[in-house]
Amino acid sequence: MKKSSIARTLVFSILFGTIFLSGCAFTKHAKDFNGLTTPDGDAYHLNTSKYALHFLFGFFPLIGDASIEQTVSDFTTAAKEDGASQVRIAYSDKFNWWFIFPPFTFLLTPVSTTVLGDAIIKPENFTAIPALNK
Repeated sequence: MKKSSIARTLVFSILFGTIFLSGCAFTKHAKDFNGLTTPDGDAYHLNTSKYALHFLFGFFPLIGDASIEQTVSDFTTAAKEDGASQVRIAYSDKFNWWFIFPPFTFLLTPVSTTVLGDAIIKPENFTAIPALNK
């Protein structure tokens, strides 16, 4: 097999993998604070990551929307569904992967966004959250 066909196969595999994962949002929960509470009361940690395919260096959403606004919306929706009354966002980041396979990724740019924070909940609702009782 020639090196060019291997490289071409690798590039297309990564681009199709990016398209397949585009628009996906993953939310992870963590509840073990070793018995400690936050200044606002009981809480659990949320980590929301979103992946999308944007157009022209990541400026225009094409498949999915990995903007900070949309990822914060997904983060707060997950917290609200779990019974949280407040959230505290500790970190957010958006990264455009335009440099991976130029010139392909100049036009079709994979974008990843992460929002990390705590969801503050009422003590009586803490044990009722199915995602935390695994």
